Amino acid sequence: MNLLRRISLPISPSRQILLAAWFFITFTNFSFWSAAFKAVGTDSWHSLLFLAALYVLLITWLNQILSLLLLPWIFKPLLSVLLLGAATTAYFMDSYGVVIDREMIRNTLMTDPREAGELLSPKMAIYLLLLGVLPMILVLKSKIQYASFTRELGYKLLTLVVTLVISGGVAAAYYVDIASFARNNTYIRHMIVPVNYVGAIESYIRSNLQGGKLVVTPLGEDAKKGDKLTAPAQKKVLTVLVVGEAARASEFSLNGYQRETNPELSKLDIINYTNVSSCGTETAVSVPCMFSKFVREDYSDSKAKRSENLVDVLKHAGFDMLWRDNNSSSRGVAVRIGEQNVQDLKVPGLCQDGECFDEILLYQLQDYLDKLNNDGVIVLHMKGSHGPAYYLRSPEKFKKFLPECRTNQLQDCPRQELINAYDNTIVYSDYVLSKVIKLLQKNDQRFDTAMLYMADHGESTGEKGIYLHAAPYMIAPEEQTHIGAVQWFSPSFLERMKLDKGCMKRKANDAFSQDNLFHSVLGLLDVKTSAYDGSLDMFASCMAK
Repeated sequence: MNLLRRISLPISPSRQILLAAWFFITFTNFSFWSAAFKAVGTDSWHSLLFLAALYVLLITWLNQILSLLLLPWIFKPLLSVLLLGAATTAYFMDSYGVVIDREMIRNTLMTDPREAGELLSPKMAIYLLLLGVLPMILVLKSKIQYASFTRELGYKLLTLVVTLVISGGVAAAYYVDIASFARNNTYIRHMIVPVNYVGAIESYIRSNLQGGKLVVTPLGEDAKKGDKLTAPAQKKVLTVLVVGEAARASEFSLNGYQRETNPELSKLDIINYTNVSSCGTETAVSVPCMFSKFVREDYSDSKAKRSENLVDVLKHAGFDMLWRDNNSSSRGVAVRIGEQNVQDLKVPGLCQDGECFDEILLYQLQDYLDKLNNDGVIVLHMKGSHGPAYYLRSPEKFKKFLPECRTNQLQDCPRQELINAYDNTIVYSDYVLSKVIKLLQKNDQRFDTAMLYMADHGESTGEKGIYLHAAPYMIAPEEQTHIGAVQWFSPSFLERMKLDKGCMKRKANDAFSQDNLFHSVLGLLDVKTSAYDGSLDMFASCMAK
C-alpha cells in the first residue's frame, strides 16, 4: 500500500518525460552501449569522459523528442506503447545481436505465426515484464499534475531550451569525438531504443504508401520460347528452382567445410558455386529481389511490388508454372501464378508439431509431373535452416552431429551444440536436394531436366555475438551474405541447350550473386525477351548459340 501511495504521488509532465528518457537510455540500450564501449574503448580517461558525455547527450536528446511527442491527451497511452515496444526491441537486440531498421520491420511483419512462435521464450517474458509492463504500470498509476495551458507551454519551452543548451554544450565540447564516432559506426544509429524501432516503422509505412494505388507494370510480355524448345523434340523441358533458407556457404562441405554436410550431393555430378552473394539478409528482401529484374543496388520493395518478375516472364513465354512453399510464403513473387502452401499438410512422417520437414515439397509431386504435358518450371521454397529453432528443421535420423542445441535461446547453448544443430539442417537440406535430382532422373524419359538451388541469405551462429540474420546489408557479416548455390543438369538437357559443362565447372569459383538468377534462367531456358540482359547471364559464355 505504501508503494502504491508513492506511485500515485503527483508528478509534473516534464519530470515524467525526463525520467522516461533516462529509463530508455539506461535500461533498454544494453546493445547500443555494448557497441559504443567496444568502438570507443575504455583504456583512457578521455574515452570514459566521452562515453559519459554521450550518455548525457542521448538523454537530453531523447528528452527533447519526447517533450514534443507526449502531449497531455495522449501522454500515458503513447508512453505505455513506447515502453512495451522498447522492451521487445531490447530483447531481440540483446539476445540475437540484430539491428533494427526498415527491412527488419518488413521481415517481422511478414513472419508467419509458426515462425513468430519459435521466438517466444521465458527470457522474452522477463524483458517484457521488467522493461515494459512494470514501468507501464508506474506510468499509468502516476498522477500527472498539469499546470494551466500557458504555464505548461512555458515549462515545455523552458525544458527544451535547457536540454538544448546542455546537449549543445556537450556536442560542442566533444564535436570531434562525436563526428568520428558517428562516421565510423554508421550502423549504430539503428541501435538506439526507442528511436530505432519508431523510425523504422515510420520508414516502412512511408515506403508502402508511396505512389498511391499499386499498379503492376507488365514485364516480358514479348517473351517466347527459342528454337531449342520449339524445335521438334520428343521431350519437354522441366526445370526445378529450389530456394533455400538461411544456408550459408561456409557450412557446405562442398565448399571445403571440415564436416561432411553434403554427403548426398557429393555423390552426384553437380556444379557447386563457391562465391555467390545474396541480395539481402532476410527472406522478405532476398526472395523478391532474386526473382526481380533489378540488381541489388537498384532494388527496392516498392519497385519489386510494381513490376512483374521472373515467374511472370516464364508464364508469358508459355511455361507451366508451379510454386510450392514450405516457408512463410513466396513474399509476393508468385501472387499472379498462385502458390501451394504445403505447411498445413499433415502427412505422417513428414509433419509434426504444426510444421512439415522439407521433404513435404516433393509429396505427390510425381502426380503433378504425370499430368504435365508442357515445358514446366517448378519453384520449391524450403524451410531449410530457418532459426532460431534449428533442431526442428531436421528429422531425427538426419541429426548427424550431437548433442545439438534444442532451444530457441541460442545464446544460452554451448557454441558447439548450436553449430551441431545448424549443421544438421544443412545435412538434411543436402538430402532433400538429392531427392529432387533423383525425382528428375526418374522422369528422364519424358523430360530434359535441370535443378538450380540458391539460398535466400546466410546465417550468423554466434560470431561476434550475432545470431540469425537480417543485419543491414552495409554492415552484414559474410556469414549472412555468402550463400550456398548448386546446379544439376541431365545429359540430355545439356545437349539440348548446348551447354558446356566443363566451362561451367571452370567458372564455378567466379563471383556471382542473386542479381544473375533472373537473366540466367531466361538464358538457360532459351527465352527470347527484351527483359533479358546477357551480361548478367552466368551461363552465356558456356552456351553455344
